[in-house]
Amino acid sequence: MENNDLIIETFFLKEKIAIDSIDDIIISYHRGWNEHKLFTYFDKPIQYELTRRSWFYQMLFQIFLAFNTEKFRIYRAYDNELITSMFSLLKPYLSPLIKTKDLDLAHSFTWMTYDEGGQFKQMKLVYSREGLGLKRVMLKHKILLEK
Repeated sequence: MENNDLIIETFFLKEKIAIDSIDDIIISYHRGWNEHKLFTYFDKPIQYELTRRSWFYQMLFQIFLAFNTEKFRIYRAYDNELITSMFSLLKPYLSPLIKTKDLDLAHSFTWMTYDEGGQFKQMKLVYSREGLGLKRVMLKHKILLEK
């Protein structure tokens, strides 16, 4: 955390996410028994900074910026410890965020969410700024298409 920004560092990038831009978060079972995938959506673009300054990484960074179409979302798998840490950091800022102990991550393979007549296996909505249900969030972000 830095100046109300969530900072995620990868091997050559720093992603700065304004906490107040977090719109929706969906969590789903991921093949590994100790990790889950987060689908995180934002209403402001993610800010990227280069963490390694060599000419090679600067060139790679420019290519990344030119082809990156995911400025308003992150789909990424994290281990359960990191998810628990991130959620505890975000909880004071995102009050309706579900606590990880209430998610029962160890049994996510058997999760079933029923929402507006739909059944969604192995996934749960953990945060929606607008208070939407899982089906509405999936429609909003075009994960699910309406017939």
